[in-house]
Amino acid sequence: MRDHQTGPTPEADLGPEGQIRELIRITSSLDRPDHAFVATPYRGHWFFIDDQDISSKRLFTFLMFLFTFVETPGGGAPPILTIPASR
Repeated sequence: MRDHQTGPTPEADLGPEGQIRELIRITSSLDRPDHAFVATPYRGHWFFIDDQDISSKRLFTFLMFLFTFVETPGGGAPPILTIPASR
């Protein structure tokens, strides 16, 4: 940003087969997006995930699912994960 409120976007990481694909793509625009999976206004801009970006939608949904596990209403115990094991 021009105000230097954030750092520059880092260069893409390289793996053994070239550039590693980004995990999630969040786009910004001055106008409210027409085809957004999720969008929020912030400081005069709209930040959103495009509705046709399947991989970003999948990761965002997974993260929101994880957040539901850490929200324990009423201070209750967190969920217990049981992993079956065989001998």
